[in-house]
Amino acid sequence: MLKVAHVVRRFAFHEWGGTENVVWNTVLYQRRRGINAEILATAALSKPGEEIHQGIQIRRFRHWYPYFPMTKQIREILDKKGGSPYVPALFRMLRKEPYDLIHIHCGGRMAQISASLARRRDIPCVITLHGGSADVPKSEIRRMMKPVKGKFHYGGVIDRMLKKRCDPLAAADAVICLNRNEEAILKAKYPGRRIIHLPNGVDDSGFRVKPGYSVRREWRIPAGCSLIVCTARIDHQKNQLILLRLLADEPQSHLILIGPVTSAHYYREITAEAERLKVSGRLTVIPGLPPGDPRLKAVLHEADIFILPSVHEPFGIAVLEAMAAGIPVIASNAGGLRDLIVNERNGLLFASGDYDGLRNAYRQLNGDLLLREKLIRQATLDVRKYSWDSLMERLMLLYRELMYAKS
Repeated sequence: MLKVAHVVRRFAFHEWGGTENVVWNTVLYQRRRGINAEILATAALSKPGEEIHQGIQIRRFRHWYPYFPMTKQIREILDKKGGSPYVPALFRMLRKEPYDLIHIHCGGRMAQISASLARRRDIPCVITLHGGSADVPKSEIRRMMKPVKGKFHYGGVIDRMLKKRCDPLAAADAVICLNRNEEAILKAKYPGRRIIHLPNGVDDSGFRVKPGYSVRREWRIPAGCSLIVCTARIDHQKNQLILLRLLADEPQSHLILIGPVTSAHYYREITAEAERLKVSGRLTVIPGLPPGDPRLKAVLHEADIFILPSVHEPFGIAVLEAMAAGIPVIASNAGGLRDLIVNERNGLLFASGDYDGLRNAYRQLNGDLLLREKLIRQATLDVRKYSWDSLMERLMLLYRELMYAKS
């Protein structure tokens, strides 16, 4: 039986996001086909130890960050986003356990050491770039590094002593990109390497079924208002602040933001701006829902418009979920969103950060019933291309090819 280690920086059910969604569905698919697939993660936002959930083995390991001084607050910030930890017990397991393939779903030090260990063991190594790599804006990188600015970083010394430093993208046998732009950039940077485009998926049949209760009633949202929904991490990257301006300009609208808070500072910015614009009464923030929570599907079915205004978006699973639920989508033309949406065919695009473009798209969609129906009809057809079964078959073909090349 093929044994696969899926290495991810963190895996917490109460802080569910796109990466967790993909890793979980990938492992479920592989287990159903007789593959011994496990999830190996840090204990970030969780406790160290082992857990079996729906038959899936999840191992979480103690970790630490090489900065001094390290406070509890900084550690929590790094756990939520951007941390590059040491995870000694995880690395020992990758070195000793009889894994046949290592699939890395993170970057930084964990990717470097995991890829180095796979090369040393001469087993295939695959990396999926969930957070992007080649096309992440420099402003976002600076924001991620801000918590450790001015701290003494001693990780480089340890890396050199351990001789584990490497370029994981060069060391991997295959690199999976979620959007076409990143694929093109990396193919130019790593000529001759196996760089492929393999998007994420969605269970569209599950989102087509309308739940039997109302979240408008549960969350006390007035009847008759235009309901705007954005499901995304509460984070600068997702740019939910721009939606508050739209809320202020559209007095008959109500905005729901659903997603785990990965930036407490940004969450405070949102609440403060809502107060300043006097729209707090028309804003509902739900700081994350666990996977499979029926309220997510319910709110998508009751929404009038779904908007994802990200400044950077490697893929955009939330857009696929909205399409599958049958609501019209507006999104910024960032990263993988350009692959998912063809403007005025299955959704509307606006230039990232362009408020006038966002407002015009919203008013166009609100005022044109025929356009709404056209976009919804085409989106429900297009979303079928992203079924997990077809995408996972492509991944398994890649696994088989890499295993054959190593035999």
